[in-house]
Order: sequence, then structure tokens, then C-alpha cells
Amino acid sequence: MAASSSLPRMGSRLGNRRLAALALCLVLLLHITTTTLVLSSNKGKGGGAKKGGTQKGGGAQKGGDRKGGAPGTACGKPRGVVHVGDAAPPAGGSFRARGSGGAITYHGGPLMTGDINLSILFYGQFTAEQKNVIQSFLRSLENTENDHVAAVHRWWDVIESYQLFTGPTPATGTPPRLRIKVGIQQSDDKYSIGKVLTLTYFKNLVKKADSGKPNTLFVFFTGSQVTVHQLCRGKCYDHGLIDNKPYLVVGNPEILCRGAYGWPFQRLDYGTPNQVTVKPPNGNMGIDAMLAHLASGVAAVVTNPFNTGFFKPGPKSDPIEAGTACDNIFGSGAVPGKTGKVLVDPATGGSYNAVGEKGMKFMLPAVWNPRTSSCWTAIVNTKNS
Repeated sequence: MAASSSLPRMGSRLGNRRLAALALCLVLLLHITTTTLVLSSNKGKGGGAKKGGTQKGGGAQKGGDRKGGAPGTACGKPRGVVHVGDAAPPAGGSFRARGSGGAITYHGGPLMTGDINLSILFYGQFTAEQKNVIQSFLRSLENTENDHVAAVHRWWDVIESYQLFTGPTPATGTPPRLRIKVGIQQSDDKYSIGKVLTLTYFKNLVKKADSGKPNTLFVFFTGSQVTVHQLCRGKCYDHGLIDNKPYLVVGNPEILCRGAYGWPFQRLDYGTPNQVTVKPPNGNMGIDAMLAHLASGVAAVVTNPFNTGFFKPGPKSDPIEAGTACDNIFGSGAVPGKTGKVLVDPATGGSYNAVGEKGMKFMLPAVWNPRTSSCWTAIVNTKNS
């Protein structure tokens, strides 16, 4: 009787073990399936422009805001991947960038329009070649004779389009041209007010650079041995107002701030550890980084000259603007630590994503496109977007 009474209990134990094993298999199968689905879903995020056109999207809305990814700051954590293809790239387009700053909205203030007179001051040591590269970029903004799919003027066209989105509804047609007129250019290679500059010192520089022309933007280029307040603390450029006149200051990171804002030609001292740098298109890390930050700065000043134009409020009242909503992104396929889709000049090995006058090559940051409410760059990888 004792032996026969133990058989049901043994069968019960075997049944329980089989049920437990079956449950474990089901759990493992569910885990593998779920992981596969998640990876497949993530693979589709951050999609790029469709071949032959851009994604549909609304423009900026007055007084409104849209949800977006984590906000970016000037010279924040690097993003993107270098994809160098053999074939010529398609025409530039918009794409949803993972980690981009979200929608830029209009806040009712004036933009810079028509002829924009630049008063330039080179403060510190600059070679004639470095000045020529900067001036070539500024001329390339309006050089429509260049039909390259990555022409600089196509990047400038996006900035001009902001003028169509200042009303309750987007305007149609072609926006008015924004003409960059380089007026007086001065140099101060003797560091007349020292090598450490603050806003107070810039007031004196504005007086020195003031040409008296209307609609003037003061642009200060500071040499590699000059320290500008805040620029080595995560900001690559700064713009604001002095006596209600807009100014822009861009520093050279070649010596003092290489790890602060030398990206994408120099590894940053902070952010993601897996950074992939590229070779500067004009062979000089300092001047090519300055040009990338100059482009972002000009885009910001033109669309938000008095801090009442296009922007999205950012952390610590630091607004996210046209040039920083897609910060550190130079092409589609952007992921942390890498630039995105760019091209390489076979003659020099320099990377670029924009072509200017006489074939000059530049690395220009992606900008926020108000037509599509997404990031825009001249180089779009349709296979990986």
C-alpha cells in the first residue's frame, strides 16, 4: 500500500517538472521574439528623405511648440556616422534625426532680411589663406552658378525659407533673397584689448567695426590664442545684441579649445566615447571648424537676431535655434559620435558635404527646415535613411 500510494506523488512531481520546463521555454521564446521585434522597430527609426523628395511636414507655428527629442546645445554631444559612398549623392533633403532638438517655432519678432551688411573684425593671428577660405564661404552663399547637388547656396536656401513662416500660415512661392554684403574688414593682430575677452570688451570692438550701414551684422573672428567667455565651455559661437545691434563671435579652436569645439575634426573631451573624426576639407582643423560654427551662427542670427524670432526654449534659457536643433549632424544616418553621411575628396582625403565657388569644399552643419519640421543636409544617403 505504501509503495502504491507513492506513485501518484512521483507522477505529480514529473508533471510539475515538465510544466516548469515548458514554461521556461515559452519565456525564452517570448524574450527572443520581443528582442527581435524591438531591434527591427528601432532599425526603422530616424528615417531619411525618400528618393525624389522630402518628407511632408508642417511649418513653424506662432506661439506653439511641438514635441521633439532631447534638446541639443551648441557643440553638445557629437552625433552621426561617416558613410562614404562611391556614387554621387542625390539632391539634399530633410530627415528625422534621432536626438535632434525638436521643432523651431516663431515668436513674433523680426528677422534679418534683404541686404545683410557684414562688418568683420579678425581679432588675433590669421593667415591670408585662412581669411580667403572664410571669404570664399561667404561668397558661396549666393553663388547660384554652382549646380552641384551639395552646393552651399542650397543650404542657404533653407535659411531664406524662414521668411515664409512668419505669418499665421506659411506663405507660398520663393522667399526673398538674403544677400550677404561684406563691408569693412579689419584686423587686430596685436591683441589691443588682451587675449581674454568678455562681453564688455566686445562693446569696444563693435565701435571699432561699426561701418554705420543699416542692417549690419558684426562678425568677430578670434584667433587660436584668444579665450572668449563661454566659448570653451560647450559653445562654439555666441551671438547677441550690443546697443540693439546683432553681433556674432566665432573662435578658432586649434590651440586653446580643441577638445571643446573642434568636432568633427578633433575628438571632444566629453560626450560619447566612440567618436570618429574626419579630415578637414581645407587641411586646417581650426579654420574648417570655424566655418562650421560660422554657418550655424549666421543661420541663428538671421532667423533670430533679437531673440524674438525662430527658436525653441532650451535648458537654462539657452534657446535652440536653426543651427543647433540638429547640432553636430552633418549628414543622414547620424548616431552619437559620428558625423553622418559625408563625402571624401580623393585628392586630399578631406571630408565635406558642401561645395562652394570654384569647387571649394566645406563641412556645413545640418539645419532645421521649417518646411518639413526636420533636419536638412545637402548629403542624404537614401539607402541607409
